[in-house]
Amino acid sequence: MEEDYCLLGIVSDEPDYKLCWLLNQALHTDFTREEDLVLFSKKLGEDQEISLFTHEDEQRMTTYRVIVNRANTGHYLSELKQIDFFLHIQGEIDTEHIGQLISTIGRISPVRMCVPVNLSLIKDRQRLQLW
Repeated sequence: MEEDYCLLGIVSDEPDYKLCWLLNQALHTDFTREEDLVLFSKKLGEDQEISLFTHEDEQRMTTYRVIVNRANTGHYLSELKQIDFFLHIQGEIDTEHIGQLISTIGRISPVRMCVPVNLSLIKDRQRLQLW
């Protein structure tokens, strides 16, 4: 199945709000905090609250979401524990634009790494199809 989104993994020790502020500065975006995602974890047998920030780019018809991987009781995507944040990009996926994003985010000083995530590694893909 062809996905209408891609996922970037970001490694950084910054708190979520500061990373989004840094992204806003570097990418000229306007990430704003949304209500936490509340997702049931089968593995834990309880709900997880996951921090979420969004930015809508109406020109590109694309929605960007910063999702914190470390939840109150585990990880949003437990098979990718080494990743601190995910940038979920939904809409028109342009590989050249994605490459520019990876490069720009990777140059933000507190970001140690920004890489594309291989979606086939994710067991519970429904966690990414919430929108």
